[in-house]
Amino acid sequence: MSTPSPVVVTAENDEPARAEWSRAARETGLAQPRFVPWSAVVASEAEFAPGEVVFVERLHPDTAGNPVGGQRARYAELQAALEHLDTAVTKAGATLAASVEQTLLALDRTKCDEFLRSSGLPLLELSDVSAVRSNILRPRFAGSDEWMIDGWRTQLFRHRTRTGFEVWRAPGQSSGDNRELAQVAELLADDGFHAVAALHRVHLLNDFYDFRFAVVDGKVTHAAGVKREGEILAREWYGGKRREIDAFVKRFTTERWERLIALAERTATFFPGIRSLGVDLIMDNEKSEFVFDVDPFGASLPGLVAGLADAGGEPGPVRAAVLRSLSVHW
Repeated sequence: MSTPSPVVVTAENDEPARAEWSRAARETGLAQPRFVPWSAVVASEAEFAPGEVVFVERLHPDTAGNPVGGQRARYAELQAALEHLDTAVTKAGATLAASVEQTLLALDRTKCDEFLRSSGLPLLELSDVSAVRSNILRPRFAGSDEWMIDGWRTQLFRHRTRTGFEVWRAPGQSSGDNRELAQVAELLADDGFHAVAALHRVHLLNDFYDFRFAVVDGKVTHAAGVKREGEILAREWYGGKRREIDAFVKRFTTERWERLIALAERTATFFPGIRSLGVDLIMDNEKSEFVFDVDPFGASLPGLVAGLADAGGEPGPVRAAVLRSLSVHW
């Protein structure tokens, strides 16, 4: 059986995503993917063919001009675009690599948390949104201009992420003045809030970390730490060795690291219609870990396989693992 032909639906201005998919195809020795713009999908002008596997990138990859607000509207816009795409792909006899229903569920944090909690996964407790100093406050709808008010900091600044921007409290600021928080809350009142209890995050290498996992076909393929406080870094960049993984294993043992991998893979079992899922886990400095977020667009991680930094396995970024899986598992 021949390998299915990959098609990637992207925004016309999403050159980074197109470049990454093209690079992944070269690294795996597969044919270059065909790119279809979202505008053609929405206009019902996009064409697909039997046997094609259709991957989806974000409808709005970067909205730097509007860093906060409008998630509800963009969620509705994405929902309509995905429904157009589903209709066109089904009619052509092609296959979507990610279920529309499960993608939308993953992007609605409140519904997603309720679903995962009822399925028996460990999640942080829901919090009162008025207690901004003692919880993690996020928009209900994950969007291209995502923001976060996290921990006990008060001054806000824009922080670039894989989806656009987040609004964070600045490092080193004392809690005492919530005027900035009130301004952000006013902007986002119509979008809805998703608040969970704060957690004293795991501390490694003089920073506080969460861990992000790429799960392809139900198996973790890549992992990296995500700094949540301190130095402002673009999440897209995970260059160099994964020192935080080594530090975690040295401090908490391989057994706990393997427990994180198992939790990420277990989380993915509840999204069987998504071939490439990003899973963020949040953990404390003792023995507790929780599912913090899921990303139906996958996880943008480097060419390193999950496990210890010197673990063996297929090299290459996550998208290469996704394309490679087409010839193995499809």
